[in-house]
Amino acid sequence: MASVPEDNAALRDPGPDRSDASGAPGVAGSLQEPHSHHGAGRIRWGSIVATLVAAVVLLVAQDSGYAATLGVTLVLALALVWGWPRLTGSWTPVATTIVLGVASVAIVLSALREDLLWVPAAVAFGIVLAFVGQLVRRTGREGLVLTLLSSFGGLVVIASGTTAVVAADTHRGQAVAVVAMAAVAAAVVADLLSGVRVAPPLLGFVALVVGMLAAVVASRFAEVGTLEALGIGAAVGTVSWSFRRVLALEPAVLTARGQVSAGVGSVLVVGAVVHLFSVLT
Repeated sequence: MASVPEDNAALRDPGPDRSDASGAPGVAGSLQEPHSHHGAGRIRWGSIVATLVAAVVLLVAQDSGYAATLGVTLVLALALVWGWPRLTGSWTPVATTIVLGVASVAIVLSALREDLLWVPAAVAFGIVLAFVGQLVRRTGREGLVLTLLSSFGGLVVIASGTTAVVAADTHRGQAVAVVAMAAVAAAVVADLLSGVRVAPPLLGFVALVVGMLAAVVASRFAEVGTLEALGIGAAVGTVSWSFRRVLALEPAVLTARGQVSAGVGSVLVVGAVVHLFSVLT
């Protein structure tokens, strides 16, 4: 029986699918040494802009209705897919992009049924595609687990964003979306302080506080109670900021694709929180 190849991150070489159009090795993500220059760990401007744009566009769509929210969520999901595989270290970024692209369409469109009953089936479809993509690889099995985790992580973020689509169908859901997107936008303040030498230990607390404050202010323009707004702001602000912070040391975050994916993903990932508070009475 043939032995299983050793998957040693220190010895393996990038596979053919990890190079860009010029033939140079592609920028990889996890399990590689983070970039260590002076600005390491600082949230990039591309991520900050992508976060703000995604939050504003999604908020406008929520106010416009169900169809607009569904369409905008699909566009944001595809924007995430554009750079997610390289950002998260997939060994077959092209194949993973195709898998996530097809799965994202299925997952978001599953929200056409407002009870979200089809969402788990769509996610399962994406998982099957991820495994099939690895079964037909011709470049060996190096980085198999990391590649699958990249696919599964993308599916989770897209599914979370999809659950928030149904919030646009009720006045209550729209109000929660206003408060949540205000907290997401406010948490960017912590990103702006990430380059300050003494700030890093306090950034999580800053994201928490400004998220809560922004949520309370936004609740004055929406029918959301103060205590609820504090809960939404705390959850959404910290989750959104933490998402970008975790990815800040990945080499691919230096690229435009990586920054867009990190920013858009930090907005989509809080969709489950929006959905949860929108159904609570």
